[in-house]
Amino acid sequence: MWDDTSPYWGKESVLMIKGHPIPIVYWPYVYRYGKYGQWQGTKSQWMGWRDIVSQYRQSTPEDFWKEFSVNGCAMKFTRIVNKLHRQHNISNDDMVTQVHKEFGDAFDSLFSYRKGDEVHVMRNKSAIVHCYWQLKKLQ
Repeated sequence: MWDDTSPYWGKESVLMIKGHPIPIVYWPYVYRYGKYGQWQGTKSQWMGWRDIVSQYRQSTPEDFWKEFSVNGCAMKFTRIVNKLHRQHNISNDDMVTQVHKEFGDAFDSLFSYRKGDEVHVMRNKSAIVHCYWQLKKLQ
């Protein structure tokens, strides 16, 4: 149900518009134009599914379930999402350490943002990692 561009697409979705199944990947576009606040209630669930699908597609289904099973039983949605977030946070921690080493004294000027008239050095780890990859694209 995630997207209609992969071999997994079965032309089924819990969200239908005029008889057409809407893949989950497009839900943000649909919900943003619905009732006020409707997307906010769905967003965190959607992001969890996005993360699970991304991880699932990185290897084989067998490898995915080997990593996300306990005593032969598949983990539930929330537990998988929590484990993925922990892994992501550890990865960000490692990456930020690497970025600090790589850029040294130039870090503060390259990884900063303006807020009004003030310049602030980035502290948010995912923002630092995102900025790092943007800088690498430009090189």
